[in-house]
Amino acid sequence: MGLDINGAQFFISARRRGVRFGDVLTLGRQSLHVFPPKMVKELTRAGLPAGVFATGGEACEFADPLFECLGASSVSAMDASDFEGARHVQDLNEPIPERLRERFDTVFDGGTLEHVFNFPQGLKNCMEMVRPGGRIFIHNCANNLCGHGFYQFSPELYFRAFSQENGFEIERVVLHVIGPYGRWYEVNDPNEVRSRVLLMTSVPMMILVEAKRTKVVPVFAKAPQQSDYSAMWREHDQAGAITKSTAIPPTMIKKRSWLAGKAPGLARFISAMKTGWHFFHDQSLRNRKFYRPVGKD
Repeated sequence: MGLDINGAQFFISARRRGVRFGDVLTLGRQSLHVFPPKMVKELTRAGLPAGVFATGGEACEFADPLFECLGASSVSAMDASDFEGARHVQDLNEPIPERLRERFDTVFDGGTLEHVFNFPQGLKNCMEMVRPGGRIFIHNCANNLCGHGFYQFSPELYFRAFSQENGFEIERVVLHVIGPYGRWYEVNDPNEVRSRVLLMTSVPMMILVEAKRTKVVPVFAKAPQQSDYSAMWREHDQAGAITKSTAIPPTMIKKRSWLAGKAPGLARFISAMKTGWHFFHDQSLRNRKFYRPVGKD
């Protein structure tokens, strides 16, 4: 587990927007995978103190000093073992004790929940530990990291989990290529674009999430449902049946029939090319209906 430059920039961006980190809890002791000079540059550019990184040394090996530079009043870690000095020993597969509920202003998962088999309980634990007005930050696997942990995660999961029904609201969801040089892409809510937000890539992708707790209500009192299915169920309930026009314009039918009759091989080739182009475009980061390039600030 560790905080890379993308995670650090995500936190700095939140701080510049006015987020107050207060009491911070990290899931696991978070290493900091950013060279101190780079950390100095990013913090200084944001008008934040960077003295500890200017001197370097062992203090820069973990993420705690970064949170302190961001204004955190305390930083502690939670783990299933205290082998790295975690202050709170807790198996996230199990419900948290009452003393940890609404205990922190900021909860950060930098690569833990994908290793928790009982993921819904682990996520619920994280949400319940956040105070009203506080935030949960997540940075974990999205695409092409099969085998790294038990799970990889889609944006839809977090949009549905961090909902008003659960006392949260999404503030940002960003996808990026793993490593320091990939672009950031803000992700649109599948419920708003009325479509599954799909993605196919040839490189590993990570997801960054920021969500705010707006009120204390029972988390997952009702299990989240995928938005496109919910929409179909609502439409069916309202209209009694789902109707969807699949009519093909007569001109298109005529063109297809003529080409198929004259050159069936060419017709099949053109059809396959069109299908392939739409398939890969719709499920790529070039699809602006789903993904919008944004700066790292």
